[in-house]
Amino acid sequence: MTIIKRRHFLGGSAMIGAGLLAGGLPRLANAQSAEITVTAFGGVWEEAVRTCFVAPFEAKTKAKANVSLGGPPQWLAQVEANQAKPPVDVLIMTPDLALTAAKAGLVEDFAVDKIPNLSKIPTELTDSVMGKGTLFDYGVGGITFHKERVTNPPKSFAEFVDRVSKGEFVASVPSISYAVTPIMLIWAMARALGGGVDNVDPFFEAMAKMKDNLVFWGGPNDFFNHLSSGEADVGIYFDGRTWNHYDSGAAWIDFINPEEGGSLNGVAVQKPKNANPLAWDYINEVLDAQNQTKFADIMNYGVTNTDVVYSDKLKPRITPWQNTAFPPYEQIALVRNEWVDRWNREIGR
Repeated sequence: MTIIKRRHFLGGSAMIGAGLLAGGLPRLANAQSAEITVTAFGGVWEEAVRTCFVAPFEAKTKAKANVSLGGPPQWLAQVEANQAKPPVDVLIMTPDLALTAAKAGLVEDFAVDKIPNLSKIPTELTDSVMGKGTLFDYGVGGITFHKERVTNPPKSFAEFVDRVSKGEFVASVPSISYAVTPIMLIWAMARALGGGVDNVDPFFEAMAKMKDNLVFWGGPNDFFNHLSSGEADVGIYFDGRTWNHYDSGAAWIDFINPEEGGSLNGVAVQKPKNANPLAWDYINEVLDAQNQTKFADIMNYGVTNTDVVYSDKLKPRITPWQNTAFPPYEQIALVRNEWVDRWNREIGR
C-alpha cells in the first residue's frame, strides 16, 4: 500500500497495485444487456476476482462485469476526472486512498439496504473508511523465516531486533522502494518498540543496531530468493505470500504474527458516485461469505465476513484481524514523506 495524498492522484499518474473487488444482488429486471466495469489487480488476483465475484454476479443478475486491471491511484484519478460518468463502477482501494476518495466526496455511503451482506462485516472495518466503503480482504505483515535454519524463531518485533543485532541470523527487510514499507516496517516496528506515528525514533535506532546483519528486498520475490539462497534466514514479509510459497513447494518456509501484532494491510471496496447501480449487486457478492471463503482459499489471505469458515488448511494460517495492529492511515499519510526522507538520510537502501 502506498500512502498518497489527494493532490498526488488528482494531479495525475501514480501507479500501484494491491487489492480486490466486490459483489451484489440482482436489482434490475431487464439487466441482461447491462454492463458494469469492476477493478482488479493482475495475476492470481484477477483469477480470484473472476471466479469468486464476477461469476456469481453475472449468474444472478444476467448482467456483465468487465474487469479493468491496474492500480488504485490510476482508478481513482480516472474517477476524479470523470465524476459525472465514472469509467469504473467498483473500486478496490488501499485504505489510505479509500479515505482520500471518501474525504473528496468521490464515493457513496455504504448501507445494509443497498448491500445486505454488509451486516456481516464488522463495523470497525467499515468505519475505518468513513462508512464510504469497507474492507473485505487483508494481509498481515509479520515475521517469515526458514524453519530449517531458524528452529527457534523470534516471536516478537523486540526479540527480532535483539537477535538480529547480536548477529544470530541475517534478516531481510523491505527497502524504502517498496510501497508498503512505511506501514509494515517503519510504523509497525516503531509502535512495537514503544513509539508510533509521532515518534519513529525507536524504529531508526533498531535499524542502526541491526544494520550489519540486514539485507533489503525491493519486491516480494526478492525476499523469497534471500531465504531460499541462504542470503538471509528470517525477515519481515506477508502471511499470504508466505503460504503461497509454501503451497508452491517451499515447505521450509513459515510465518509468525509478532506478539505486538503485525500491521493489518487491508483492501477496501467502494462505489464511485454516479456509477451504475448494479455496482451494489456486485459489491454484495464481494461481501458474501461463500464467495469470500473461495477467495481466501485461492489467495491465502484473511477475509472479513463473520460467517466465513476457513478450511482446515487455511484456519491456522489466518490471523484474526483483531490480533493485528490496525494502522492509523490518515496520520501516517501526513508524515510519510518525512519518514522516507529520514530513511534516505540514515539508511539509504
